[in-house]
Amino acid sequence: MQRLFHSVFLMWTLCMVAIPEVLAHGDVTPQAVDVSTLTPLGEQKRDENPYRGEKEAIRVGTSAYNQNCARCHGLEAISGGIAPDLRKLEPDKETDQYFLQSVLRGKVRNGAVYMPPFEGILQQEAIWAIRAYLDTRFEGAEPPPANPMEALAKKSACLTCHATDARGVGPAYREVARKYAKDKDAAAKLLAKVKKGGTGVWGKVPMPPMDTVPEDDLKALITWILAGAK
Repeated sequence: MQRLFHSVFLMWTLCMVAIPEVLAHGDVTPQAVDVSTLTPLGEQKRDENPYRGEKEAIRVGTSAYNQNCARCHGLEAISGGIAPDLRKLEPDKETDQYFLQSVLRGKVRNGAVYMPPFEGILQQEAIWAIRAYLDTRFEGAEPPPANPMEALAKKSACLTCHATDARGVGPAYREVARKYAKDKDAAAKLLAKVKKGGTGVWGKVPMPPMDTVPEDDLKALITWILAGAK
């Protein structure tokens, strides 16, 4: 799950690089967290959440999340699309380690701050309390799509930015089908564009290059999209 969440975060970062609001992460003033009611953890960093399921830690973590995280990740951890949805974080040791390092180091790409580092700002107790709160918001893995082409689109990380009939970060697939309905060269044009990435056709947010997806998969997806993504 940690690897899946990391992949989703990477795709989100690439898709959102042109949106100025993301850069505002660096302007957030961290708020102090009162951890005096929690069992002290000392200086040694834990590799698993020691507060999982503890009522007091969840209370402290709820307040700490609202003060320091909700601005970007959404109230009650329900993302509005600016930052990853933290309800998808598995409550396990592997994801605990990924979460701790992400909070301590932040997220920076090409010099742009997408999430500020909290090392030296939030105590270890506060970080694990936030994690304990997020465990209560966990929604579990989404069921696999019934449509095999939707499953392929999800596997290829396309659904991070697109949906079949609703605009998200990128256009809806059926919107794409309508745009290219009379273009006999549409499949070749879209294949080149998807592999290379780009911006300007559907808005200012760039589409990252999808050159790591097998070409046969891309061709199958494009054929499906141009047929109306049904």
